[in-house]
Amino acid sequence: MSCLICAGSAESIQVGGEFEERDCPSCGHYRISRALVLTLMEQGQIFDVNRMRGRLAEKRKLVDIPAIEIHEALLVP
Repeated sequence: MSCLICAGSAESIQVGGEFEERDCPSCGHYRISRALVLTLMEQGQIFDVNRMRGRLAEKRKLVDIPAIEIHEALLVP
């Protein structure tokens, strides 16, 4: 499976509900809302990889597995 942030190789972890979960050697372990995944695919958008990794690092100070919601996606302009 591929990382939803950097498109590198990542482990997909099965979780129920509204999230996809990945463990990427470069981006780390994270969850991303399915609504955001669909929006990215529909609009052909991609993440600003460096900024998103930074945001995930900040969130990891508060939670073990950070989640990315649709309203906080850091996309390439």
